[in-house]
Amino acid sequence: MRPLTPSQYRLAALAFFVFAAAVVAMGWVPGWYTYEGSERMLFGLFAMSALDDITHGVTAIAFLIAAFRGVPAMRLTFITFGSYYALDALFYLLNGFVNTLPWLSDIALNLPHVVISTAMLLLGYRLVPEAR
Repeated sequence: MRPLTPSQYRLAALAFFVFAAAVVAMGWVPGWYTYEGSERMLFGLFAMSALDDITHGVTAIAFLIAAFRGVPAMRLTFITFGSYYALDALFYLLNGFVNTLPWLSDIALNLPHVVISTAMLLLGYRLVPEAR
């Protein structure tokens, strides 16, 4: 795998900014969320709390700032948030052994964070533009 150019790396960071901001916004689109008891459910699948909105919002802001601070800032952001989302997925997947949901449901519900963290860590460790 060849490293990205700095411009491509910036586009990747901006894509993660848009994606994370969209997750926050989608959680408040009428018809896309419902309440099951006191839990807000996005598409009837994903429980979305204030902590989720804060997490995705901070992720979006961090990627937006990093995109204009240069390759080292973007790399740090990819590694930091990639690690965070990977650990989040791991903890919830392990929680699948003790909760009441079928394990395949736990896998499906955590698959977005597995995919996102894999992409972020790939960008942070493998696709970093070469130093000039």
